[in-house]
Amino acid sequence: MAPSDTPGTDKGFAATALVTAVVALILATVYVAQYGFDLFPCTLCFVQRVPYWLAVVMGTLSLMRAVDSRTRRVILFHLAGLFLLDAGIALYHAGVEFHWWAGPVTCTGGARILSLDDLTSALGKKGHPNCDEPAFLFMGISMAGYNVFAALGLTVASVFAATRKTWWNAS
Repeated sequence: MAPSDTPGTDKGFAATALVTAVVALILATVYVAQYGFDLFPCTLCFVQRVPYWLAVVMGTLSLMRAVDSRTRRVILFHLAGLFLLDAGIALYHAGVEFHWWAGPVTCTGGARILSLDDLTSALGKKGHPNCDEPAFLFMGISMAGYNVFAALGLTVASVFAATRKTWWNAS
């Protein structure tokens, strides 16, 4: 490893670490909401977590000493793409919650023909929330709505950091 590629002298390293830490904090927040406050996620909530988990793994791996600054910068661009994807998923979910458009039938309780056996077997099972019913609203915005803002903010921050050429050591 070149001396100029040490973590303490590389703003790109710090930016990648900060973005990864923010994503980990977002994931921690949703798990506290789920397990601490019984805000059980719907199917689309689970889908929104996938890009964040990928970002945590990619971001953490990019912080290893074996990864040079140039590669870390490319990974940060990839993270921006994941965040943009997540913003799209979250926007779709928020639209489903506020009935701007229809959601997936498997998640919104669409019309299905059920038999008496289906209904009887469902009585003893705990259901999961529908995607078109927000589990929590704060100031009129659902968690999916806040995720739109968070994912777009992470996208902008990642692109901003990755495009600052002076932040990245040439290695």
